[in-house]
Amino acid sequence: MTEEPHRPELLAMQTDVEHVADIMNQVADLEETLSDDVNKSMEARATIKKVLTSPDFMETLERLECVKGEPVWGLSQQERELITAARIKVNEC
Repeated sequence: MTEEPHRPELLAMQTDVEHVADIMNQVADLEETLSDDVNKSMEARATIKKVLTSPDFMETLERLECVKGEPVWGLSQQERELITAARIKVNEC
């Protein structure tokens, strides 16, 4: 019987999960500021896009995804949903 090689890159790091959660909370707060005021809405949307597409956030998100965009091992169901929602938001940008 052959053993699977140890692949630590497939395990989630808690600091990465916390970083994604913080950014997603920030995005939710910004989305709440979207209003009928076109200028404020444009500014909020630009900030959301900047935050979600920053290299730091993208690298963190990529570490939490493995093959085909699926979340890595070691995440709770809530954390998996967070990572999936974050990817959807990034793809919407």
